[in-house]
Amino acid sequence: MDEQITQLDRRLTSVEVEVASLVAEGAATRSQYATKEDLAKLDARVAIIQANYATKEDLAALDYKLSVRIGVSEAKISGDIAALDCKQSADIASLRLQLAELELRLVRWLIATVITTSGVVVAAVKLWP
Repeated sequence: MDEQITQLDRRLTSVEVEVASLVAEGAATRSQYATKEDLAKLDARVAIIQANYATKEDLAALDYKLSVRIGVSEAKISGDIAALDCKQSADIASLRLQLAELELRLVRWLIATVITTSGVVVAAVKLWP
């Protein structure tokens, strides 16, 4: 009977060692898993991050606003370009008129100079005996 008790004692010691080993492995394994509190903290952090994201509706609204502003800007720029073109055309027409007037004055001056020079030549020829 002593032998049976010794065997049982050895087996019990072996089982106790294995149980202690399993408890240690379980504790090590449990430390790697997330708890409900960890998940709650993570969920709160994800909610904060998601609150900062823009949604598709936000992007669509922004796209609409930008499209309207771009349309208004294009209309204004088109009007400004048309006004500038009109002003430029008027300036070119004014410049052409000034050039035509200058040309007319030059032609008048040239004719007067030719007549005056002709008169001086005729007077010089008459005075020259």
